[in-house]
Amino acid sequence: MNFVTKLSGFVGKNLTWLVLLTIVGGYFVPSGFTWAVSNTVWLLGVVMFGMGMTLHASDFRLILQRPREVLAGTVCHYTIMPLVAYALVMVFGLSPELAVGMVLLGSCPSGTASNVMSFLAKGDVPLAVSITTVSTLLAPIMMPFLVWALAGQWVTVSFLSMALTVMKVILVPLVLGLLVHRVVGEKYLAQLQKVLVLVSAFAVLSILGGVVAVNGAKIVSLGVFMVVLVLLHNLFGFALGYFITGKLGFGKRQQHSVTLEVGMQNDALALSICSVYFAPAVAIPAAVGAAVHQITGSMLAGLFARNMDKHEAKEAARKQEVAPAPTAH
Repeated sequence: MNFVTKLSGFVGKNLTWLVLLTIVGGYFVPSGFTWAVSNTVWLLGVVMFGMGMTLHASDFRLILQRPREVLAGTVCHYTIMPLVAYALVMVFGLSPELAVGMVLLGSCPSGTASNVMSFLAKGDVPLAVSITTVSTLLAPIMMPFLVWALAGQWVTVSFLSMALTVMKVILVPLVLGLLVHRVVGEKYLAQLQKVLVLVSAFAVLSILGGVVAVNGAKIVSLGVFMVVLVLLHNLFGFALGYFITGKLGFGKRQQHSVTLEVGMQNDALALSICSVYFAPAVAIPAAVGAAVHQITGSMLAGLFARNMDKHEAKEAARKQEVAPAPTAH
């Protein structure tokens, strides 16, 4: 188990590099990843099962205890990201395949990666987990609705069919994970979490590698343009999330967590939906996003962590200044 713990820690610390290595591997050794293409839905199910296993009753209680913050984060995520994606599609006049891919990426819920970034940013992790949970539970309704509303001019997809698919790949394994968590109990969960990190990371990287294996040539041909487009989408999400939470008067920790929740997407879910409904090229924005979100999320988390340290130092100094001086006896 000690080896698993060390390996899990290594994967967690170096996930960004593993993502980039997978992209390179998928391009130069596609045969090593093509098996994942037909198993994408199952692989995502593994990821969602792992997420369900790590959820606690407190994550759901927080939704009722702090509805304003959870609601604000969820609403910002499901308005800012799809609308920014649609605006970029219009401004750059993307082809129908890439247009649908951008809208689909923008319509996804936030993923577990944003929770990790929230932890690294010294943010409000319970709030981040609650927003991820709510946005994920709403995905079977929000994703098909947003794709229909914003990308209906380029593609025809049955609302009910997509809703059932999202429910199958998200809610069913998520609920199963919750049930297993309940049966196993907290005592053994800590040991299982290390394994879950490895299995989930393997599943996400396999999905990404499969998409690159199929679309490698097209991704290279789009090159910098696609990276810039996804990066703009991501950065606008961060900037607007930070601005709105500031206007709403959120505390620093809450502002940092919500910002990360707004700007980061569940790329694996977008890739899975593409494998069921759309042409392979539609998955390109999500494949690029899997790398971009890891890099920008890590950088922003580091910036937020330093900002939090400075904020806490100022607060400590202020409290020391206003503290009454000790009286002499």
